[in-house]
Amino acid sequence: MDTSFLEQYYEKVILPQYKDTVSFNEIIWKDHGKVGLDSWAHYFEDKNGVEYILLYEDYPSGEYLNDDLSHTIVTIDGEPTLNITLSNNNKINNVVGYFTLYKENR
Repeated sequence: MDTSFLEQYYEKVILPQYKDTVSFNEIIWKDHGKVGLDSWAHYFEDKNGVEYILLYEDYPSGEYLNDDLSHTIVTIDGEPTLNITLSNNNKINNVVGYFTLYKENR
């Protein structure tokens, strides 16, 4: 997995979709890892040290961090996930699919 490409893609394409809810002035990427059969978690912090997790899934299951104790889902237009598609419906892991943004509870 090319994490430098994904980090740039997320900063330029995915995270700006949340601009009405969250403002990211500076992002510090911490880790990337597979957390399920078809899901990956991408961990980062903002300049204030608040942790976020951007979860990619090929289809949303709603199971990751579902306890609502450590993190809260950041909604986008009232929805819990952001769906990014291509016109030809090809699946490209971590690029097109469903994204859920979790913010650390403080």
